[in-house]
Amino acid sequence: MTTPFLTGRQVYVRGIEKSDLPVMVDWLSDHEVTRLLYRGGRPAHLQFLEEEWEREERDPAVVNFAVCDRADDRFIGTTGIWGVNAMMRHGEFRVFIGDRKSWNKGVGTECCKLMVVYGFEKLNLNKVWLGVNAANVGGVKAYEKAGFTREGVLRQEQYRNFQYYDVIRMSILRDEYAAIRDGYLDRARESR
Repeated sequence: MTTPFLTGRQVYVRGIEKSDLPVMVDWLSDHEVTRLLYRGGRPAHLQFLEEEWEREERDPAVVNFAVCDRADDRFIGTTGIWGVNAMMRHGEFRVFIGDRKSWNKGVGTECCKLMVVYGFEKLNLNKVWLGVNAANVGGVKAYEKAGFTREGVLRQEQYRNFQYYDVIRMSILRDEYAAIRDGYLDRARESR
């Protein structure tokens, strides 16, 4: 087991390892896993994922984590903050839970909270934002539950499944996070 970087109640996050990538190829090839995501619109290839992983490892604006189940150390997805802008102090939260057995258990919400803590407490961001497919009603509710506010709608932003989808832009600001910080920190403990 790799040492956890941040730990929640159900999951912990650690750096992505090259050995995680073949599992991701399987997830990204599964239509049900990717049906409402930007990813999955083209075939997944191990070589492409390896090149992307190597590029992101060198990019200071990308912080990408493996999500692992605390009960059995199983790699179940990825999460992180992309497009970190040090001057504007914002970044985009992303989560991808590829392991279907981990769906509908609050794992995505917990990842969201871990990354919000990381964004505000470690990266000193002022805003963490995300985009979610409007058809992902459960995702929207989970983000609202985590303290995110709707900023607007990007009309017909995403094309998947032979149709266009709106994308809801949501964010949480530092002062909003400060008001609910104790609830977040209860779920996000730094591993030592």
